[in-house]
Amino acid sequence: MNFREIFYISNLLSLSRVVLILPIYYFLKMDTMTGSYWAVFLMLLVALTDTLDGRLARKLNQQSDFGRVVDPVADKVAIAVVALMLISLRDLPIWFLALVLTRDVAILVLGLFVISKKKIVIESQTIGKVTAFMLGTLMIVYTLDIPILKEILLWTNITLIPASSIVYFGKFKSLVGAAKQN
Repeated sequence: MNFREIFYISNLLSLSRVVLILPIYYFLKMDTMTGSYWAVFLMLLVALTDTLDGRLARKLNQQSDFGRVVDPVADKVAIAVVALMLISLRDLPIWFLALVLTRDVAILVLGLFVISKKKIVIESQTIGKVTAFMLGTLMIVYTLDIPILKEILLWTNITLIPASSIVYFGKFKSLVGAAKQN
């Protein structure tokens, strides 16, 4: 990895997702509608950085292995930490975070295994992006405390998380299987 890659605008956007966790916590902790609105604004800013980082990397020809790793790691850290906040400060079920973390840790470990065997970084799959979007939407709904949407989105995510896991595990299996044949 070239040290300069850290300072690519796309990678700085990815890293900003982790930095934005602190002000999100501050506004959630206020436990007011104003605080909730500011927290949602920052969550939307996090989502915007996730949308822009890959596009900018391609447009500016700044794609890098560092970016391919830091982008999904920043996503997973931001989702896990904000979920912990919502468990503590709102009523997000802790078992839901356990489900999310189990999937994300498995994907991370298998991804590192593929990197070690194939020397490639697996990019996000479409279903993974949809799942991340729905997780973010769920967190916004829990932040704003919209009861009917909380239940609908909770069940939507309970469906998407295993589905995305299956897709990623299939991708890992095909890459590792191809490695064994070589």
